[in-house]
Amino acid sequence: MFTQYTGDGVSIFIAIVAVLIGFATAIGYIDFMKTKKQEKKD
Repeated sequence: MFTQYTGDGVSIFIAIVAVLIGFATAIGYIDFMKTKKQEKKD
């Protein structure tokens, strides 16, 4: 039971980290696209 609880905690932690990485990547990609569009205007 303790091992199962630890495993669930680890999988939740990995899920949170994956979401944060995905969120940061999405923000970075959106920011990259914005700067690309601004460069075309200039």
